[in-house]
Amino acid sequence: MIEIKDLWYTYPGRTEPTLKGVNLKIKEGEFVLLTGPTGCGKSTLLKTLNGIIPHESGGIFSGSIRVNGIETRNSNQMELSRAVGLVFQNPDDQIFSTSVEDEVAFGPENLCLKREEIDKKVEEALRMVGMAGHRLASTNALSGGQKQRICIASMLAMMPEILAMDEPVSQMDPLGTREVLNTVRELNRKLKITILLVEHRIHELTPFADRIVIMDGGKIILDQPASKAFDYLEVFHRLGLRVPEPVELCHTLGIKASPLSTGEALAVLGAGNCKEKAKTPRTFSNPEEETGMQTGSAGNNGSIVGTTGNNDSIISIRDLWSGYEKNRMVLKGINLEIRKGERVAIMGTNGSGKSTLLLNLAAMLKPYKGGVKVFGEDTRPRNSYSFAGRVGFVFQNPDLMLFCDSVEEEASFGPVQLKYKDIEERTRTSLEAMSILDLKQDLPQSLSRGQRLRTAVASVLSINPEIILLDEPTTGQDRVNIEHMMNYFKDNCSTLVFCTHDIEIAMLYATRILVMDEGRIIADGKGREVIKNIEILKQASLTQPPGVEIANCLGVDAFSVTELVEVLTRRSSEVKKYEVRKDELENYEGVNSEGMNSEGIKC
Repeated sequence: MIEIKDLWYTYPGRTEPTLKGVNLKIKEGEFVLLTGPTGCGKSTLLKTLNGIIPHESGGIFSGSIRVNGIETRNSNQMELSRAVGLVFQNPDDQIFSTSVEDEVAFGPENLCLKREEIDKKVEEALRMVGMAGHRLASTNALSGGQKQRICIASMLAMMPEILAMDEPVSQMDPLGTREVLNTVRELNRKLKITILLVEHRIHELTPFADRIVIMDGGKIILDQPASKAFDYLEVFHRLGLRVPEPVELCHTLGIKASPLSTGEALAVLGAGNCKEKAKTPRTFSNPEEETGMQTGSAGNNGSIVGTTGNNDSIISIRDLWSGYEKNRMVLKGINLEIRKGERVAIMGTNGSGKSTLLLNLAAMLKPYKGGVKVFGEDTRPRNSYSFAGRVGFVFQNPDLMLFCDSVEEEASFGPVQLKYKDIEERTRTSLEAMSILDLKQDLPQSLSRGQRLRTAVASVLSINPEIILLDEPTTGQDRVNIEHMMNYFKDNCSTLVFCTHDIEIAMLYATRILVMDEGRIIADGKGREVIKNIEILKQASLTQPPGVEIANCLGVDAFSVTELVEVLTRRSSEVKKYEVRKDELENYEGVNSEGMNSEGIKC
């Protein structure tokens, strides 16, 4: 199906090859997960499959790629695009129609199919990705995750033999991710569609994959069946790749097993009879009473969510209604206070209003009703420039922010009015903070998405804002870069507000989590409080991390693998001490195994 031999590729204007002697074979009907650190060449490899590289990109290309026995270098892209459907990393690079229907219909129309058949394919493709109700919607009104679903649907409408997908679920909520991947896996099994999927979220993708292929520095360094890949855990750790929590748990405990799910982990830990319990973790009849977390509902718009009446409040929102059309409000009666020094994570289903809320905080979008105050100033009569030096904003799509010829220029643009020495110092500091100092002379558009995102963040850090607003900052990042970035924010940022679907990151780095659904805040509290409320998580299409599910089943109060390991290790130690004491007592004459002498006295 796919055969790659000794593939080398260098982008125009660069001296270092991005791909270095890649060799790879993929059989018909396989589901292959391709992963590796940011900038290792994954996206570049995908673009070679349908001829974008080298036909459109130029550059220096050598080696051989055969798709269905056809050499891609000698084929035209029209022919290749019928065999290979490519879902881009950034949905905005792929979507060009103004309506969802037109976008999905474009491929079948170019195959000159009959209108009835085109309509049927559009309807079926949208149904498969859970977007049937958005057929007539504007593509500009969709969230990032919804746009990704549309891109996948546009490929499914073509039913290619090979589906190459570049981080296709990176902006989707956990439930949406699972639904879409289940659909892709079903097509893979029933129709033998070959899947090559690039993703950093290994822990979410592994259960769907047959093989895991790891790249580093433009080369393939590991190619194993999914069931055996984690036998080489040191490779994952060395490259900073996130490992499924059940695998991490067992290996940390010294157990030679690589369970890929909560149920498998419980079986390995000798708690197999808890599988059903793990699927329905603890819930609370009254979450506010049990956890202290504030919860809201559609009819609870008058109360203030969060800490109120505090002089440290740096952002204050009262009854905020906002949207992009007057007759279609995205935010519906939001009340919120954010204090100076807080790190607030905003979570929720795709289209719940997270990005819209951030835009209001940055004064890039104005309230239709109600008000937003930042630093005590009403945003309504002001524009975003009024807060430019004090509020930094990073878009979900970093390409909307990048316009300079080098990474260094991007980072130095914000403080341009300062003295040269200060500009130089701030630029260097921000690039070091995002681990991209070695890329300072590179053209931003030539970088991977993760590197472009960190460039956008660096351009904001260089102005030293008092508030930083980030929309999905972990997209396209490997574990090392996520930890480095979030630790920097934790140690150096005064106030941070960020949207994310990654509940593990929110738990680790946020002092407070807001959960949104249908334009309203439905929960507000510390991570430990929010994650206990199963009903709230379900309503917002969120799920507990496997480590927390395992802890729930074992009756352990732990909210990370590290905490769970500590508790289980302590328990094991206590059991061993008891067994040693028991053996010692049995050596005494007249003392039974319960430590009692013949007179019933405890020894």
